[in-house]
Amino acid sequence: MRVDISAYGRGALFYINLLDGNGFNISGNVFLKGGEFLRIFKSTFDVVVFIQNNAETLRLLSINKGIDVSASSGVRIQAIGRVRASACLLLRAKRPALSQFLQSAFTGPASLPRHLRQLLATTARDVQPARWDYGTWLKFFDTWPEGGNSPDIARASIAYLVFARDASSAALAATLRSLAVQAGNPAYAVLDPAAGMAPHDAIDKLHADYIGILQAGEVLPHHATRTAACQLEQLGRPEIAVTDDDHIALDGARENPQLKPTPNHALMLSGTLSRGLWLVKRSTLLEHGSAADWAEELRLSVWLARRRAGDDPFSRRIPYILSHRRPDAEVAPPDVLAAVVERHLDGQGPAILPIATSPLTFRIKDGGGNGSVTAIIPSTLRKPESLRCIQEILTGTDHPNFDVRVVVMQPDPLDEIQAAAAEVLQRFPNVTVSWLEAPAFNFSKANNDIAASLASEHILLLNDDVAPIRPDWLRWMAAFLHDPRVGIVGARLLYPDDTIQHGGVIMGLSGPCDHAHRYLPAREAGYMGRAVLAQELSAVTAACMLVRRSLYERLGGLDENYPSAFNDVDFALRAGEAGHEILYVPQAELHHYESQTYGSHYAGEREAFFEEEVLRMRTRWADVCAADPFHNPNLALVSGSEWQLAFPPRTDILGR
Repeated sequence: MRVDISAYGRGALFYINLLDGNGFNISGNVFLKGGEFLRIFKSTFDVVVFIQNNAETLRLLSINKGIDVSASSGVRIQAIGRVRASACLLLRAKRPALSQFLQSAFTGPASLPRHLRQLLATTARDVQPARWDYGTWLKFFDTWPEGGNSPDIARASIAYLVFARDASSAALAATLRSLAVQAGNPAYAVLDPAAGMAPHDAIDKLHADYIGILQAGEVLPHHATRTAACQLEQLGRPEIAVTDDDHIALDGARENPQLKPTPNHALMLSGTLSRGLWLVKRSTLLEHGSAADWAEELRLSVWLARRRAGDDPFSRRIPYILSHRRPDAEVAPPDVLAAVVERHLDGQGPAILPIATSPLTFRIKDGGGNGSVTAIIPSTLRKPESLRCIQEILTGTDHPNFDVRVVVMQPDPLDEIQAAAAEVLQRFPNVTVSWLEAPAFNFSKANNDIAASLASEHILLLNDDVAPIRPDWLRWMAAFLHDPRVGIVGARLLYPDDTIQHGGVIMGLSGPCDHAHRYLPAREAGYMGRAVLAQELSAVTAACMLVRRSLYERLGGLDENYPSAFNDVDFALRAGEAGHEILYVPQAELHHYESQTYGSHYAGEREAFFEEEVLRMRTRWADVCAADPFHNPNLALVSGSEWQLAFPPRTDILGR
């Protein structure tokens, strides 16, 4: 394709999207001549775009203008050969994607073209030059005018409460200088040990709708108060708003952006969301705030107290970087935050206790997580690997109230190999093997039919190709499900080489959804520690999913119109829609020998379901596919790059 952009001048960022008939972006962002994006010397560009069969609209956009290609005389589409185009895209493919293609492409000759198309389409998404770093992102997407930058609407008033351990520190002086340049000259109070004033008394003297909470060394950009006030109005004035932040060197260089998900209880317990600018309604602080010596302590305690009071949702995320953390910024000791969390968990929530580390880690309470659990394991019972995995589940699980139902779903009774495997398993006192007569395997129906006969408190959906790494894995899952607001808990799954296979599900990632942290080494904590911290997500995989039996029944189980894939994601989204939290709990860790029994979700006769089920997911769950609340809109939606910066972000970059 040859694109003429001479009408737009130099120094802009241009990219192409492909949309399907429902308006979904199915290509990601394909950038034009990315190596020269800062200074455009040419008026035309040649770009290879993989156009999928269901693409109906092609759009050329820039960071400040969107143009429908069909109405533009400046765009000329010229076909090039498939071989040449495919070769260009294959040369750009990332090694993990190529490896996955080679592993899955030869499940059958008929699947090879589809796997190749999928690889090419994935490679065509978000093609970015390597030198697009945080500094470049800031130049394009974090440039704010000195004057008014937001719509002429009513705005909440904001005052500030600043915690300081040393009233004469350079860190405090920097914070106060940043307050002095804020629009409207907001009032503020400083709490230091010499002040002799409690937070409640200081807040009582600050007359504003919202109180911004800061620690000495956290500094605001000039636009922070104005932008926050506008965002609070647009969000409907939530009781608590959490903003993004980054680190700033003494010379002004910025790095390490902390781009946060929507505030959620499980992740809040780790303390990782309690830094950076928070905006809290003055009335909420006066009602739920408690004595505190640190900004992090007050933020964490008021959020947890407000959660105990009920009536969700009460907090929102402002997806803009509205504070910077200096190297000398004061940091609350872990034991202070651990004390806040321990008081909060006393008698409620998950059956865990905090350990004073940074971030906070946990241990299971004595006797916690012991409710009855029945695991449902669909299997063919034909492969030795499956039999080995099920045996390891039985011998490598220390949960005291656990039984297993293995189900074989096929037209004919168990053959000799299957019967022998069933006999081995039924030597365990807590195992039952069942045969369900059906013309074809349907993962959803297999689980639903067995679940209908269960009386246990919890149901564990489990693949026959997973094996525990640590014996307390199930007790960790049950400990988090002890919280009555939690409906589903998923585990962390590792490939045999100890890289992550499942670290939760992100909606909109590489299509309808994909697993987070895929191929990250297990020893690495991941972005903001999120590979190793329990947190709420939109969905988790049913390769290992613990759910309340009462919720399973109320939602009608898995949707049997998803016989192989997406049934777990759809089920989790329906549970979330009904008001239940979906948790990823990495303390529950297992190996996943992916698709050993049934193979690829869409191999052989199941291949025809692929596009149909993708369309169903995108149609039914359009909103969450477009904007997963637990994935910051400043982060990318490309598998393997989901924790890198989005070019462009999915925020309102034009409304400033």
